[in-house]
Order: sequence, then C-alpha cells, then structure tokens
Amino acid sequence: MINLKINPLWSKTVLFITFSFLLILSSYVIFDPKGSASFLSTVYSFFAVNFESAFLIFGILTFVTLVIIGVSSIGSNKIIITGRSTYSYFSWGSMLFATGMGAALLYWSTYEWLVYYTNPISEDTKLLNSRSYPLFHWMFTGWALYILPTVAFALSLLRNNNAPLTFSGILLNKQSGIFRIILDLFFIGAILTGAGVGLALSFPLMSAAVSKIFDIEPTIYLDFMMLFICTIIVCTSVYLGVQNGIKRLSNLNIILVVIFLLSVLFIGPTQYILSNTANSVSYVVQNYLTLSLIKTKYSLDWTVFYWAWYIALAPAVGTFIINVSNNKTIREVIFGALIIGSLGCIFHIGILSNTSIYLFEEGVLNSPQIYLEKSMTTHALVIETISSVNYGYFLTILFAIIAVIFLCTTYDSSSYILATASMKNFQNKPSRSLRVFFAIILMIQPALIMFLGGTDSFMWLLVIISVPLIFIFTLLIISIFYNAAKLKKS
Repeated sequence: MINLKINPLWSKTVLFITFSFLLILSSYVIFDPKGSASFLSTVYSFFAVNFESAFLIFGILTFVTLVIIGVSSIGSNKIIITGRSTYSYFSWGSMLFATGMGAALLYWSTYEWLVYYTNPISEDTKLLNSRSYPLFHWMFTGWALYILPTVAFALSLLRNNNAPLTFSGILLNKQSGIFRIILDLFFIGAILTGAGVGLALSFPLMSAAVSKIFDIEPTIYLDFMMLFICTIIVCTSVYLGVQNGIKRLSNLNIILVVIFLLSVLFIGPTQYILSNTANSVSYVVQNYLTLSLIKTKYSLDWTVFYWAWYIALAPAVGTFIINVSNNKTIREVIFGALIIGSLGCIFHIGILSNTSIYLFEEGVLNSPQIYLEKSMTTHALVIETISSVNYGYFLTILFAIIAVIFLCTTYDSSSYILATASMKNFQNKPSRSLRVFFAIILMIQPALIMFLGGTDSFMWLLVIISVPLIFIFTLLIISIFYNAAKLKKS
C-alpha cells in the first residue's frame, strides 16, 4: 500500500482545489474543444451584456478608491514582511511590470488599433479612436484592478502576518468550511486559467517570430520546441527564487524592451510617433470619464472584456506584487503601479501602434486589408509589422527574445504564487521543489489543451470568472477600510 506524505506546512485544501480544477477543466475541454469554447463564449456574452454597467462602474470606482487610499493616511502604512527581500525601485518596477503585462502587450500594442479602425464609431474620428482606445484599455483602470488585491493583502498582513495569501486569508477568520473552499476556488481558478490564456497568446507569437527569422513553416514541432525552451527557463528561474532568478530575468527583460522600443522609435518615423502618441494620451486623459462610463459598441465588445480580463488576472498579479513589495508603503505600491504600469503601456502602444499606422499610411503594409481578408494570422501580422521596419530582421530577433522572456517572467510569478498560496501561512516559504513542480504543471497542462485546440475555452472561462470576482473584490475594498480602521485604533 502506497503511503503519500504531505508536508505539514502545505495547505491540503489549496492543493486539492488546484488539482481538481485542472483535472475537471482538462477533461471538459479535451472531450469537446470546439463545443466547450462555443458554450463558454455564449455564457460570457450573456454576462457581458447583463453586467456591462457593473463592469464599467466598478472599473472607474476601483481607480478612484485606490487614488483616495493612496493620498490618505492609509497609504503611509509600510509593508513589512519578515524573511522577504527588499528590492530597489528598478528591480521592483521591472518585476511589477513584467508580471502584469507579458507577451500579450507586445501583441495588442501592434494589433489592437485595427479592431477599431475597421469597425469605426465615426468615420471622422476613426483614426483618433484607433490610437486612443488601446491606450485607455491598458492605462490607469486596468492597473487599478490589478493592484486592488495587493492593497487588500498588504493591510491584512499588517494585522496578521501569518495569514494565508488567498482570498479566504483576507476575508475569513476561520480557515475552514465551504466559504473558504468557494473563495479559494475562484482565487486558484483565475490563476490557472490565466496561465492557459498566456500560453495561447504567447506561443503562436513566438512561433511566428521564429518562422520569420529562419524562413520556415510554423508547425506543431516548432511549438513543442518553444515550449521545451520556455519550460527550462521557467523551471530554472523559479528554482533560483525571486532574488536570483525572477528579479534578474525581469531586469533583463525591461532592459531589452527599452532597447527594442527605442530602436523602433528612432529607426522609424520618430516625430510622427511622438506627436500622435502625445495627442492620443491627451485625448484619453481629457475624456477618461466619458470613455469609462458611456456605453458604446467598443465598451461592450472590448472595455468589458478588458476589465473582466484584468479582474481575473488580478489575483495572480496582486499576490506576486505583495511578495516583492517589502518595505514599500501602500502609497508607493498604488502610485508606483499606476504610474509605472501606465507609462510602460503608453511606451509600448504609442510606438508600436503608430509604427503600424504609419506603415499603412505610407503604403508599406496594408494591415487593415490583411485583417479584414484574414489572409494572415493575427500573430503573423504582428511579426510582419515589426519586420517591415528598417532593420526589421534584427528587430524581429530581439522581439522574439523579449516575447520568450515576457512569457517566462509571467509563469515564474504564477508558479511562485501558487506555491506560496499552498502554504498554510505566509511566513512559510515554499520549497524549491514545490515551486518547480507548479512551474511544470502550469506549462504542460495548458500546452496540452492548446495543441488539442481548446485555447478559446481558457479565454472565455477566465473572463467568466471575473463576474463573481466583482463581488469578491467589493468585499476586498470593504476589508481594506476595515483593516485600516483596526490598525489606526491599535
């Protein structure tokens, strides 16, 4: 008889939920990939239509609430985490941005403008909207939704530094019962489906880049090769830990991203990019309330989708940020994330979107026509855009390297988060073997479903999870003020 021993420091509930979720989801998707995606898409459409106002209002209220917390006395509380390293602002900002964005930002920065240009609200303003809506979707509100759990975790830990780093750890005094299982199910489910979506976006992008560089056909064997390379990098980095692995990989990533984007900026139409980016940012800032609250066909199809996306990814991003924010004040975390995150996204989208638009206007690459005719996959179109710039071959190589590192930093943090959440209390650091184990699970399981054609199911399930998370996030906001009041009295 086999006797399986579980480390007494591990949370059996979290481990059970993790494996049960993976098993059930895999079975459901693998059995009928197209049918499951179609059903989940229908469910999401129902929620999007019926909860459109809730998403829009909650998004702007979260942003306003965090700004108020940041400037209030609550923001002066310092996060003190025993046994965790303190990082420089550069390393902290690098890890914060790499965890929150990933390769998806490279993809949408080059591509999203096409969605609005080919389906305009108004012909007179379609180019302005095409430049502005991507910026709006990746700026302040998205980052506010990301860091809401971070602030809630911070104040919870200030009151009880042994609390588990899960929703139940914040909201429940008793770490048992059905409510704990429900809260942890949504916490873990969001992380696992987020990992699946990350692979779905990143691997086709990396394969398209490699096939362009080496002039070869993208095949499943190329996908497997990229999976193997990324798995080795992720496992090595997460084995080394935050200080020696994740931090260094994130720092390298930010340096390469800055080199890449500045190269595109100065090699390409510099004045065109700068002036149009400035105009678009000005338009977004001046019309932020209108863009946030007024319903349009973009708000239903895209703003709701993005806010749902951020809410669903927030448990993973927020949990990792708290892990690397030792000796930072809550004010620094809030405004650091809002400013660093938003500026980083403006930097990406302003340069890559306007480069693509310039190539279209100059007749070099007719991206709108390619998009409408679907004569090229969207991932291949992104790579074609990069390669159409002067010195495009070398920029494509750099782009491919950045995409790989972006993916790896995202999975590093997700693996570390799940391993940390699997501990009974926050003070117990997860072992290297547990971190590596989760890294392998997070890479292999979604990849299997991806190769079997079930990636859309991950995407729709991720955004469906965001609907109940709105209610959980509302409880997190209440917990922030409750814990702040208790701290003030003590």
